[in-house]
Amino acid sequence: MKISVRPMTLEEVWEFVLDIHHSFHTHLKHFGYTINSFVPKPKHPIIQEMFAKEALNDADINKYYNFFKNEIYDVTHLTKYQETLTSYIAPTMDRCINEKLVPLLKSWNTTMPQELEILCTYGAGASYSRKSDDKAKIIFRMSRYPDDKEAMLNTMLHEFIHLLIEDSIIQKYNVPQNFKERIVDIIGTEFFGKHIQERFINPFVDKYITPENIKKDLPCSIAKMMADYLTLQTINQANKR
Repeated sequence: MKISVRPMTLEEVWEFVLDIHHSFHTHLKHFGYTINSFVPKPKHPIIQEMFAKEALNDADINKYYNFFKNEIYDVTHLTKYQETLTSYIAPTMDRCINEKLVPLLKSWNTTMPQELEILCTYGAGASYSRKSDDKAKIIFRMSRYPDDKEAMLNTMLHEFIHLLIEDSIIQKYNVPQNFKERIVDIIGTEFFGKHIQERFINPFVDKYITPENIKKDLPCSIAKMMADYLTLQTINQANKR
């Protein structure tokens, strides 16, 4: 797999901010996310004003875009970890993936992308996108990310697990956001020693996503989990009537 690293352009960053605005108001805020990790300056009044609005009209978009272009975007902000990402993160990540995840592709019913592009933008954290079997992206929100290469590596591996299982498992079985994060945390801890996100700890998920099930048949385990979850929901709803 070829891994490349580059900063996002102004237009790419702005499109990402608009996408995050939409995702934040449609589902992310309902799972405990705040805007802090997604935006350049979370305490800036203009940023606060933008994200306080659930819907943006054309005038809003034009206003906030001009502010972003004139007051925030500077490509040098997005290149401060370029050397670390290119010389350490990319090759180490490639080795870890080949050693730990490639042997599981068949049992997970998924494929490895031929190209992975790491795109650097504002904020702290990361997200992922896979538009085809051949190409995938990790959007690294790095402008306020700590200068810790091991933390960066863990974040990249976490996002890569996401993009491997998103279409073939998560979307197929309609896994909710909080379950999805717990599944990826369990896999990351099993193979890479990744830290756990405490707000997503879930004993129900843990019963199904065991080390043995991860290696033997992850899709079947998640299918069983979601079937049991829907049954419990139906029972709970019936009891409330």
